[in-house]
Amino acid sequence: MLARYLFLLLLLSAFPAASQVLYMVEPLDIRPAGEDYAPTLVDSNLVITSIRQRAQAIAYTAAGSDLPLADIYLVPLRSGKPGTPRLMDGTLCTPFNDGPAAFTASGDTICFTRNLPVGRRSSDHLGLFFAVKQEKEWSEVTAFEHNGTGFSTMAPAFSRDGRSLYFASDRPGGHGGMDLYESRRGPDGWSAPKNLGPEVNSTANEAFPSIGGNGELFFSSDRAGGMGQLDIYTSHFEYGEYAVPVALPAPVNSAGNDLGYTTYADGESGFFSSNRDGRDRIHRFARKPQPFHDCVPQETNSYCFHFEDVGSTGTDSLPLRYEWDFGDGNTARGLSTNHCYGDNGIYTVKLNLIDTLSQSVYFNQVSYELEVLDEEQAHIHSPDSIGTGTSVVFDTQHTNLPGFEPVETHWDLGDGTFTTGEQVAHVFAQAGSYTVRLDLIGGPDGKGGYVNHCVTRTVHVIDGLIATPGYINASAGGNGGGRAFTYSELPFDNAHLGAQGAQDVTYTVQLLASKDRLGLNDARFIPVRPYYSITERFLPSVREYTYSIGTGTTPLSVYNAYQLARRSGFTESVVKGLEVEKDLELIQAESLPVEALNKGFLKFSTVRFRTGESNFDPSFNATLDRVLAILQKYTEVELVIEAHTDAIGEDMANLALSQARAQKITDYFITHGITTDRLVPIGYGEEHPVADNNTEAGRARNRRVEFHISVRDHSTPPTP
Repeated sequence: MLARYLFLLLLLSAFPAASQVLYMVEPLDIRPAGEDYAPTLVDSNLVITSIRQRAQAIAYTAAGSDLPLADIYLVPLRSGKPGTPRLMDGTLCTPFNDGPAAFTASGDTICFTRNLPVGRRSSDHLGLFFAVKQEKEWSEVTAFEHNGTGFSTMAPAFSRDGRSLYFASDRPGGHGGMDLYESRRGPDGWSAPKNLGPEVNSTANEAFPSIGGNGELFFSSDRAGGMGQLDIYTSHFEYGEYAVPVALPAPVNSAGNDLGYTTYADGESGFFSSNRDGRDRIHRFARKPQPFHDCVPQETNSYCFHFEDVGSTGTDSLPLRYEWDFGDGNTARGLSTNHCYGDNGIYTVKLNLIDTLSQSVYFNQVSYELEVLDEEQAHIHSPDSIGTGTSVVFDTQHTNLPGFEPVETHWDLGDGTFTTGEQVAHVFAQAGSYTVRLDLIGGPDGKGGYVNHCVTRTVHVIDGLIATPGYINASAGGNGGGRAFTYSELPFDNAHLGAQGAQDVTYTVQLLASKDRLGLNDARFIPVRPYYSITERFLPSVREYTYSIGTGTTPLSVYNAYQLARRSGFTESVVKGLEVEKDLELIQAESLPVEALNKGFLKFSTVRFRTGESNFDPSFNATLDRVLAILQKYTEVELVIEAHTDAIGEDMANLALSQARAQKITDYFITHGITTDRLVPIGYGEEHPVADNNTEAGRARNRRVEFHISVRDHSTPPTP
């Protein structure tokens, strides 16, 4: 008749911040039977304190009752079933009362309760004693140094790390009856017992402590407000002390004495003892989460946004228009617009200037990676409207709970149907509105409950069949011409989608980009060369050379250059914004943080090369060593090393000479340990003068070396 012993009850109030808990309790059928209590788990076996007859030449009984004295027994567990109790022998078996006991996590140290000896007799007072397992035998016992002759010290429990010993005692200075104490193990032994304080202890009796897998304290007390005699309580360690204890629910507690709560490491199952059915017996318990606790209405996922660029200027005088590209295949004209995405995801949003003559992108004004997120919640995914007699699927799509992994998925479909699984199919028999509940339950929360996320959503069931092609998103309704969105929230992202209005940006028309260097005399540039100078740039981040014409302070100011480029065959031309580099002194660069070095450049007009040669004067080594120190300090720094000449001599000869000179400086850094992927030598010859080549002073300024600094993003591997 196992069913008459199976107790089921919900925990309604003990753990309000966690999922409700369902306890299943049944007595453990230990045979032969005895008065068994205070279990503790060790090495997957059960150690109990028991009053039962044992074979011995002289029978010892308790004074006034003729009952056997208490002993410590080991009960083997095989697949959860108890074997025959075996008396713990050796020094643990005496003519005195022995037990309850506790073990360290390794199982090789035992602390147990025993009558204190008075000569050859035993005292009515109890004390604690230790023994250590040596191979298969227990050592001689040693007494706890804080036992006392005028009071009892009993019912020990070790912390999980074995450094703290908890016990009950009626020693002087307590709050009344038996109190719980803690003693810490140090190099000189166990510290003086510390009372666990008035939050844990009361004017009644507190005893039989144990420590759970999450450090929580379990103990028994006969304080007022319990269900019967001794009830089991739990207290969590918070902010350096134990919190107010909470009684465990029925069926763990009962009208009888309930004590000796011990659990497996996960805390989800274990044992305790109770005399609820007339004698002391060991009971087994298991905990399960009870679903649908603390449910909240499901929030609607809104994928709708307002896009606006407030810094752009009008284009009435030019054949240009503004157009948003939302990254999902949709576009919209104008500087201000709304857009709703069909699903979550990461979208590249762009505001482009479109050339209406060629219908091509003239300039990208804004570019931004927009992450469209679901609400952080469990999510019931299903149609809003459902027909009777039609199978509808509910699932957890769009659930967004970072870091949470559900262990169980529970559904209440609102018509009396309860089921589990990530996806469930259901047929509603009658029309009406139904509140569907979804509860995703995780593991234990460390406070006696379970982590859970429960949401509710109302669905409408009408008579007849509703033809739907599939799911309708909770924030959208279908219509014949596409999707019509309904939303309650439209965030305005002015932090990231505003105008790029930096004042240190100039604009140019990029004709083309090439991995290989083309040079300014490339034949492709002949159609534009009479009207604009060709500017060559090297982009370290992508290891490309770019060739461009024209400069201006706004994107619109280079429109004429753009039109010329397209008429001249450069159909892939695009307007680019160029951040102006920072002109740095070497002494500045040496003191700046690495992020401030990016897009900086160092210019030296005092480098001495012999005429027509690439070797530089050794006097420049000291300057190079200071640049080298920056490279060694910041491994993410890369250099473009540019060498320039004046206009004396042949163009091609100057170009080759400057390239050789840039390479010589690069070689200097390489010989000092800098890798080649961080260095790019470029010789520009006479192509980039900064002064008049008709004067000696101007030519001296043009004969220069420049170091253009870029800082590599750690998340981006170097480009070979």
